[in-house]
Amino acid sequence: MIDVRPIRREEAEEFLRLLCDVFQLDYRRAEQVFFTEPMFDLSRKWALFEGPRMVSILTTVPVEFGWGRGFGIAGVATRPERRREGLAAVLLERVLERSAKQGEAFALLFAQDPRLYERLGFVVLDRVVRARLAWHNGKRMGEPLSLERVQAIYDAWAAGHPSRLRRDARRWSFWRWNLRVSVEVPGGYACVEGETLREAVADAPLRPNGLALGNRWYGLSTMAERLELPLADAETAMLFMGRGVPDLPQMYLTDQF
Repeated sequence: MIDVRPIRREEAEEFLRLLCDVFQLDYRRAEQVFFTEPMFDLSRKWALFEGPRMVSILTTVPVEFGWGRGFGIAGVATRPERRREGLAAVLLERVLERSAKQGEAFALLFAQDPRLYERLGFVVLDRVVRARLAWHNGKRMGEPLSLERVQAIYDAWAAGHPSRLRRDARRWSFWRWNLRVSVEVPGGYACVEGETLREAVADAPLRPNGLALGNRWYGLSTMAERLELPLADAETAMLFMGRGVPDLPQMYLTDQF
């Protein structure tokens, strides 16, 4: 008999082990993150059980835009020996149905293979790209901004259009937990991790202007276009897909679920 429900605390280890087995993650390292990250919520760790055995899993993450509440889907995984039986589709259908009843009207996800999700009504909205930034990068970093200043700039930007992702207190805790570093740029800030520009709220077009703003971009193709970034050698890393979405979402991969 098949049962679909959120997991219980005593089932969390089995959930994580299945996730690690499918995605080839080191369990000990994953365990340190799994139970401590600010977005952790057992009620959003869904599993399909066949009798007492956990067979297929996924995680949902709440998201909110100006046009309403929805959720992101991550970590869809099925035991290797049970793949191609339609179990992930059953799990997804049940989660989509129950989430809709709870007022989460749309769903988003990142996928490398869209076929399963297209059968469930998802459409490709955008592409996640990795690309070299074709600009001469300076060596001087700008002054790091406080989280409070970054939050004020971002929240004002998000409020400026209904299709921009809102960040609540929990999401900002997640930002702090990931030790995001942002520097001031004309009209806003830029978030740089190593050599990669991950996020920017700025007067377009964004240019280094003597600042070290990264040599690569990792994010949505349309967000790069909005910032007029000079992308070169762009490669598609994933597809951004949605179901029931009224408009093209504007968000950064710093909020990836």
